[in-house]
Amino acid sequence: MDKSTNTKGNWKDLKKIYGIMFRYWPVLVTGLIAMLLYALFSGISITFVIPLFDYVFNPNKPAALYTTMGQFFDAIGTAWGSYISGIGGIFAIRGLSDLAPFWESLKQIMLQTNSLSLLYAICLFVVITMVLKNVFYYIQRILFVDLRGNTIRDVRNLMFSRYMKQSLEFFNQNRVGDALVRMVNDVEIVSEQFIRSLLEGIRDVVTILVYMRIALLMNSQLFLYSIIVLPAFSLTIGFLGKKIKKYSRRIQAQLSSMFSTVEEALNSMKIVKAFRREESEYKIFSQINKRHLKLWKKAQRYSALNVPLSEMTTLFTGVIVIVIGGRMILAPGSTFSLGDFTAFLFAMFSMLHPLNSLTQIYTDVKKALVSLGRISTVLNTESSVQEAEDAVEKKDFNSEIVFDNVSFSYKGSKPVLHNVSLTIHKGEKIAFVGASGGGKTTLANLFNRMYDVNEGAILIDGIDIRKIKISDLRRLFGVVTQESVLFTRSVRENIAYGSLDEVSDEQIRKAAQVAHAEEFILNFPNQYDEILQTKGANLSGGQKQRLCIARAIVGDPPILIFDEATSALDTESEKLVQEAIDDATQNRTVIMIAHRLSTIQKADRIVVLEHGRIVGIGTHQELMENCPRYQKLYNLQYGHST
Repeated sequence: MDKSTNTKGNWKDLKKIYGIMFRYWPVLVTGLIAMLLYALFSGISITFVIPLFDYVFNPNKPAALYTTMGQFFDAIGTAWGSYISGIGGIFAIRGLSDLAPFWESLKQIMLQTNSLSLLYAICLFVVITMVLKNVFYYIQRILFVDLRGNTIRDVRNLMFSRYMKQSLEFFNQNRVGDALVRMVNDVEIVSEQFIRSLLEGIRDVVTILVYMRIALLMNSQLFLYSIIVLPAFSLTIGFLGKKIKKYSRRIQAQLSSMFSTVEEALNSMKIVKAFRREESEYKIFSQINKRHLKLWKKAQRYSALNVPLSEMTTLFTGVIVIVIGGRMILAPGSTFSLGDFTAFLFAMFSMLHPLNSLTQIYTDVKKALVSLGRISTVLNTESSVQEAEDAVEKKDFNSEIVFDNVSFSYKGSKPVLHNVSLTIHKGEKIAFVGASGGGKTTLANLFNRMYDVNEGAILIDGIDIRKIKISDLRRLFGVVTQESVLFTRSVRENIAYGSLDEVSDEQIRKAAQVAHAEEFILNFPNQYDEILQTKGANLSGGQKQRLCIARAIVGDPPILIFDEATSALDTESEKLVQEAIDDATQNRTVIMIAHRLSTIQKADRIVVLEHGRIVGIGTHQELMENCPRYQKLYNLQYGHST
C-alpha cells in the first residue's frame, strides 16, 4: 500500500517537472528526430562488415562483371528500379522483410564486383554514414542541452516564486540553508537524472532496438542464447538501486544541515567571535561533515558495483556468443557466413554499452527520487495565507481598523493573543506597549496578513482583511521593523523598494528628506547611487533606520507600522530617528510597537498588553492614573520606586 502510494506520488511529481519541459516541445521533437536518425545510422554502420568480409575479402569470388565504382553504382540503381516497379512503388514497403528480394540482388552485384572497387565503395558509404551519424548525434545533444537548461531555469524560477509566496510561518519552520540545497543541488540532480537521463535513456533504448533488430535478422537463435544472463543482472541492479536511494535520502538531509549550519554561523559571525565560539562552530560543522562523508562513501560503494557487474555481463554474453556462433559457422552446410557472424557480434556488443548506460540510469534515478521529493515538497506547499477567490480591490483607507475578538497562536504553541478587541480610527496615532512576549509584534504582523488570525476578524473600513486582495492590503501599510533590513544595492534602489509602482527621483529624494536621510546620503561619493555593503554595514544604526523609514513612506501608504523601530539605537540616534518618525507620520494613521515609553507618550492612545490580553487603553496621563501595569512599566524604565 505504501509502495503504491509512493509510486503515484513520484509520478505526480514527475508530471509537474515534465510539464515544464514540454513547454519546449518543438526542441524536444526535433531532438527526438535527430536521435532516431543517429540510432538508424549507428545500426547501418555496422552492417558494412558483411560485404567487407563476405564479398571484398572472399578468395572464391567469380570473375568480376563490374570493374569500377561507377559500374557498381549503376548496377545498384538498375536493381533498385526493378525492385520498386516489381512491388508497385516505394510505399508498398512495410518492413525490412519486404527488402529481402533487393538484398539478394545486391549480394549478387557485390559478388560480381571487382574487390578493390567494392572496397572503395564500402569505405565511401562508411564515411558518409559515420559523418551523418555524428552530425545527428551533435544536433540532438545541443538541442537537449538547450531543453534541459531551459527546464532547470524554469524549475528554479518556480521554486523561488513558491518561496516568495510562503507565509512567515513557513520560514519560521524551515531553514535558509535547506532552501539553498533544494534550489541548487536537488534541482541539479533532478534535471540530470529525469531530463538528461530520460533523453539519453530514450536514445539508448532506440539504439538497442535497432541493434536488436539487426541481430535477430542475422541469427534469431543465437540472439536468444546470448541474453540468458540478463535476468540475474536485472535483479542485482534492482537491489543496488534500493540501497542507493536509501543512502541518498540521508545524504541530502545531511547536506541541508551542513548548508544551514554554515549559513547560520556566517550570518552570526559577530556573536561567534564575541563569545569565542569559532572552535565550537568548527566542531559542529566537522561532525555534520563527517556524517555526510560516511553516508556518501556507503552510497558510492554500492554505486561502484555497477561497472564490474556490467563488465561481467559483457564477458559472459561475449563468451556465449563466440562459442555458439563459432559452432554454427563451422557446422557443415551452414548458411551463417563470417560476415553475418561479424555483423552479429558488432550488433550484440554495440547493444551492451547502451544497456549498461540504462542500468546506470536506473540506479541514478533511484537516487534522484529523493531530490524529486524534496523539490516537490516546496512546489506542492501552499502558503497558510491564501487570497480569497472572491477577494475585492481596496486602494484606500477611509475610516477605521477593527480588531473583533481576535485570538492567535503560532503553530504548535500556546495562544499569543486572547480575544483582542480594538478600534483604530483614521489619522490616529496608537501605540502598543507591554513586556517582551506580550504579543505586541504578533499583533503588528496580523494587520497586513503576515499571519492569519485563528479566531475573530480584523476589518478595514468594515471589510474583513481576508476578503481584500493581498497586494492591495499590504499597499495600505508602510512597515519599519526593529531590525534594519537593507539590500546590497544602491541607496536609490533600497528606498524605491517600498513601492511596486514606478517612483521618480523626486519621490525618492522627498522620502529621504522626510526621513532625515538625505543629510548623510549626499555625503556618499555616489550619493543616491552608492552601493550599500552587506546588511548596510557601511551605515550606522540610525542611518539604516532612516533609510528604512524612507522606504516605508516612498509609496505614500495611508498607514505606517513602526515595530520597535528605535529600541536598538543609542540615545543620539534614537533622537534623530524619532524626528524622522514624527515628520513621516504627519497626516497618516500610525501603529507603533514600543518598548521605550519615551517614544510613545505623545500617541493619541496607548494600548497596554499583558500575556496577549489588553489590560489598559488611554493616553499616557490616563494610564498613569488608572493602569497599574503601565505604571509598573513606567517606573521600571525611569527608575522610580513603586
